[in-house]
Amino acid sequence: MALVDNVISKAREYIGVSENPPESNNVLFNTDYYGREVNGAFTYPWCVTFLWDIFRMSGAEIVFCDGIKTASTEAVFAHYKNKGMLFDSGKRGDIVLILTDGAGSERQVNHAGLVVNVNSDGTYETIEGNTGSGNIANGGMVMNRVRSLSGRGYRIVGFARPNYQIGTQKATSNEIPVSARLTIVGSGVRVRKAPDTSAPVTKNLSEGDVVRASGRIASRYNPWFHIDGGYISGNFVKGWVKDYNDNNRWWYVEKDYKYAKSQWKNISGKDYCFGKDSYLFVKCYIKSAVGGVYYWVDGDGVYQKRYDTTNPSRKYRIVENYKSENAL
Repeated sequence: MALVDNVISKAREYIGVSENPPESNNVLFNTDYYGREVNGAFTYPWCVTFLWDIFRMSGAEIVFCDGIKTASTEAVFAHYKNKGMLFDSGKRGDIVLILTDGAGSERQVNHAGLVVNVNSDGTYETIEGNTGSGNIANGGMVMNRVRSLSGRGYRIVGFARPNYQIGTQKATSNEIPVSARLTIVGSGVRVRKAPDTSAPVTKNLSEGDVVRASGRIASRYNPWFHIDGGYISGNFVKGWVKDYNDNNRWWYVEKDYKYAKSQWKNISGKDYCFGKDSYLFVKCYIKSAVGGVYYWVDGDGVYQKRYDTTNPSRKYRIVENYKSENAL
């Protein structure tokens, strides 16, 4: 999917989420934004923190207000107006800015949402945080709404247009150098010129093809690997990856960009242990979950049963709890 599709898809996942308790503004998006749970009926409105969090979770934090962190509708309005990116008509992926009839006379805007579709009758399908049937701008729920330029109880002030292309540009500049030998999982996997599903296709790969990657785009929701000839989605590969930005440590990726974390895993008949940070433990003793036995993993991270012991050598690292300790 293109970046705008990722953002809209992520927003749809949260339709129906509401603050708890009612009228508290205690909701996931505020917790993510402020770094703690908040509570205050008038002090933590969250229609904009919802948008900020959705873009963040989609790997597009740089796209929302060009990376500015704000919870203010007025700040969003001013930012896009000053850039010349505030429009009278909207398109998919725009931020619709709304002024409700009940807003104070000093306000230019007091609510915002994400345009997910432009309907044939000229109305706009939106997903909005902190809205409700009885209160447009402070309803306490994520909802699918339909807005129009002639709506009752509000008027659309304008449509702010995020630059989704900057997300692709930023992703490329944030490419992490890696060494990886990856096996293609799936048929017709496209290699593209850039890490974007709208970029031109250079070739297709088949199930079982093996490629080498020299870089990766570190986005949980839109991952890419840089291979010879272009970029492939991280959702259709499996194999070992060495990150050169983190002390040359290894991790293992599987289909749908899943990776082992805080667990033992058997790969090709050998047992490996991965830490809380998803990197591979190497050359250390790891305490067993039962019996007080310590397991030895060698320099390649492979478990060596013959070295099981209840008295591990202090010359090496001793991992007491692999589920809570990082491998680094």
